[in-house]
Formats: sequence, structure tokens, C-alpha cells
Amino acid sequence: MATSALCFYLLIMSSAVCFSLSAAQNGNGPQGLALDFYQNTCPRAHDIIKAEVLKVVNQNPSQAAGLMRIVFHDCFVQGCDASLLLTKPMVSEQIATPNNASLRQSTIRILDHIKDQVEAVCPGVVSCADTIVLSAAIALELVGGPNIPVLMGRRDSQTAASNQTVIANIPAPQLSISGLKQNFQNHGLDSRDLVALSGAHTFGQAHCRIVDLQLTPTVSSDLNAGFAANLARICQPNNSAQNRGGLTVHLNFLSTDVFDNSYYKNVLNKVAIFHSDAELLNAPDTKQLVQLYAGDQGSFFQQFKLSFTKMVQMGVLTGQNGVIRTKCSVPNS
Repeated sequence: MATSALCFYLLIMSSAVCFSLSAAQNGNGPQGLALDFYQNTCPRAHDIIKAEVLKVVNQNPSQAAGLMRIVFHDCFVQGCDASLLLTKPMVSEQIATPNNASLRQSTIRILDHIKDQVEAVCPGVVSCADTIVLSAAIALELVGGPNIPVLMGRRDSQTAASNQTVIANIPAPQLSISGLKQNFQNHGLDSRDLVALSGAHTFGQAHCRIVDLQLTPTVSSDLNAGFAANLARICQPNNSAQNRGGLTVHLNFLSTDVFDNSYYKNVLNKVAIFHSDAELLNAPDTKQLVQLYAGDQGSFFQQFKLSFTKMVQMGVLTGQNGVIRTKCSVPNS
């Protein structure tokens, strides 16, 4: 679909979104980003990253969801600057309350490895921030999602955000629809972005300690009774918290490691896990979009491309701002 037609179809989208998609198609974007940013400095960057992601996803398709989670939790805090991957010297976003024990350490190690492969060919050129975003976009397509052109040129932060900053920016799973809308609005995103990006809950896993919020002290009315009973069997063995440990459940039992529109069907059928999922039905505009995407995967994919593109351009460091970290886990000396 041509950009002009797409913007006409999505009448309530901001002009900035239309510009972003058009820019991606034309190869240039806002804030100094471009599709061919590394054409002269590291022409093999895309191929190296794609080859590594392909190996990872072929071996373990669930890592696509892990990579997507890293993008969300990095970009929503202080922009897409790879600050989430910093573990030294003092503060780490990885142990902040919304992230602690919820980010896959195996996924973080994968990103470190991919960055090392790029560094071996083009030292000091390709940022950790670009590595995160491109890896996630490639993985998404490999498990059935849309192809998303990724503008490159982000640079990395040298510092991580505080626990308070992470808490203030990551939308909590218990937020109401008004809270969700406000959180997304604070990041320059609208209701269409909220519903589309929530669609990433179509794959991945949830820790049982989060699922318990929907099961205790009473079962939430968000959940179908049979589905809630099944969650309880998985997450509450012998009804003993000490037995749960690091138990997880799939966010989507219909197609566990595939990126598709089944999330929206789950929301309508009350078999989506988080309270924030059910809250999408509590405002007319978001409910209408859930219903649309449940019956039209093409519309969901088209909007997800737009919303992902907006998200990964939030708060980026370009030009003389930021650095190219040699190791994603530590700031440059």
C-alpha cells in the first residue's frame, strides 16, 4: 500500500507517523536516522546481524519474544539508547523493579554476542542500540511477523536510568485503560500504538508471580473461569508460593512462538493474562481496534509496523550525542 493511501486509511494517526513510514520507505528519517546509515562505514552490518539472529531463532524461536521485550523495556525508559544492557559500574536497569527477573539473561547474552560479531568486522561503528532494534525486527519477521524497515544511526548512552525512572516509564500490567493511555501519551504514542504494541503479547512468557496478581486473593473477572483454573494449575502447584520459583506460562496458548493476531482473539475471549490486556476493552476506541485486529491480521501488521517505527525512534541519541559502546554491558572508558 502506498504511503499516501496508508495515511488516508489511518485518518486519526498523526502526521509524524506518516512521515516516519514515508521516511523509512525512502531510506531517510528524522533525527539523523537512515536505512543506509552504515553503507560506507560497515556495509556488512545488516547481514552479520541477520545471520546471527537467524541462527538463534532457528535454534529457539522463543528468543524472538525475548528480543522484542528488550526493545520495549529499553525504548520506554530513556529512549532507544541501549541503557538497558548496561550492568556496570553502579546502576543497572536490569534489576529495576519492572525488569528484575523478568528479562531473559540468555537474550542479553545473545545481543552481546551479536555485537561482538559486528565489532570484529567494524570496530567502534555500529551501536548497541541499533543492534537491539534491528535484531528484534529481524526476529519478528522470522516468526511470522511483518517486515519492518529499520532506520539506523542510533548511538548509545553511557549511563543507565534509576529504579524510580524505570518504574515511572514501564507500563505496569495492572494499569487501567486511562493509565495505559496516559503512559503511552507521555511517550508520544497514541491509542492505536497502545493497542498495536500490546499485540506483542501474542508471543512470549509471563512469570507466575505476575500471573498470581490475577488469581489471588480472588480470581479476576478479566479471566475466563476455565482459563484461570488452568493458570492456577501451572502457577500454583500445591498452592505453595515456595514451590513456584521461576515458573512461567505462555502468554498465548494458541500459537506460542508465532507472531500473529491471536492475541486480540484471546482478549475478546478473556484468555489474555494481564489486567492491562482486558482493559483494552474498556474504552470505545481501543475496543474497536481489538475487534478489528482480531479479524484482520493485515490491519494489525500494518499498524504494528507504524507503531514499532515510532517507538524505536523515541529519544534516540544521534550525531555527537551518545557514544558507540564497544561492549554493550559496560560504558566506554
